[in-house]
Amino acid sequence: MRADARSLGIMTRCQGSHFADKGYYKKLTLYGRKHGMRVFVFSPRQVDFSSRTVKGFEYRKGAWHPDVFPLPALIYDRCFVGPAYRHYKPFVEKLQNDRTITFLGHGLSGKWQVHQMLSKSPLLSAYLPPTEILSFATVHDMLQKYRAIVIKPMAGTHGIGVVRIQKTKSGYEATGRNRENRPFRRQIRDPAGLKTFVASFTSGRKFLVQPYLKLHTPDGTPFDVRVLVQKNGQGDWETTGKAVRLGDKRSITSNLHGGGKAEPLSAFLSRHFQPAVHSRIEQTINQVAQELPRFLEDCHGRLVELGIDVGIDTEGNVWVIEVNSRPGRTVFRLIDDPVAKRHSITQPVRYAHYLMKERVGG
Repeated sequence: MRADARSLGIMTRCQGSHFADKGYYKKLTLYGRKHGMRVFVFSPRQVDFSSRTVKGFEYRKGAWHPDVFPLPALIYDRCFVGPAYRHYKPFVEKLQNDRTITFLGHGLSGKWQVHQMLSKSPLLSAYLPPTEILSFATVHDMLQKYRAIVIKPMAGTHGIGVVRIQKTKSGYEATGRNRENRPFRRQIRDPAGLKTFVASFTSGRKFLVQPYLKLHTPDGTPFDVRVLVQKNGQGDWETTGKAVRLGDKRSITSNLHGGGKAEPLSAFLSRHFQPAVHSRIEQTINQVAQELPRFLEDCHGRLVELGIDVGIDTEGNVWVIEVNSRPGRTVFRLIDDPVAKRHSITQPVRYAHYLMKERVGG
């Protein structure tokens, strides 16, 4: 059976009929339908490669209904990478190797790989914090050099497992979020205790080490800037929106899953920085948003959208903290930016529509 030429499959992790982001996928389905496109949600583990069909769910008449679909011509990959991803990876790879199927974009593999790609760009490398793969030697060396460092999981999300370690008069202090995303603070007496803490905290997972950057407001509220860039209906990159995410003062990250808030970028910058610095920060962020997607795509292969997380330190320096190929959209709802909110939902369908025309034309 040939792939269904007018269908877009949203590939995600499903546990039975349970899957995340149902509200977002409902909007994608309804918008796709207006463009004559059939949109459905499926798990890569439910594909039957012999009959070229897949069990999935379609939103109609106000509810999600299970059904069996021909394999879609286009796939929007929303399978989040994490410890459970290994159960999905072989099926995802088999779909990626199917010549009749086009992925809107291929997911980025991890923070370290992205850092290595971006460090090849003369423009972008200037905005990357020094980054090493975690070993006790790199932890020790960076603490000697910077006195405060951050360790973060290579495949982590939502600020989970991000820890600041700093030297104190009595030894070291570790502050961050544990695997259950709960804030913690721990005093550590000596290098032997630090080695034990790092080994047990990172056990079985790969981590990165970076200098701790002062990415907070004068009153100590952590923040970052989420920039959403997406392909449009002509296949070109566009900036959909920019918003500041503010974290809890007890936390070192500004992730919304850790109980944060959001606000528009310009208003925030004008409150915290002098006009000249404000202007330079906005120009730099715009430059990064323009350069990064094209450069990363040249290194990595096709992408459909990126969430670029930008840090601004207390001196007004801009840093590229993280790049996510499966970005969330909550922040644009929280800042009440109706255009960004609408585009964040409609652009993937517009780009899918563009690819469909390309397939037919090509």
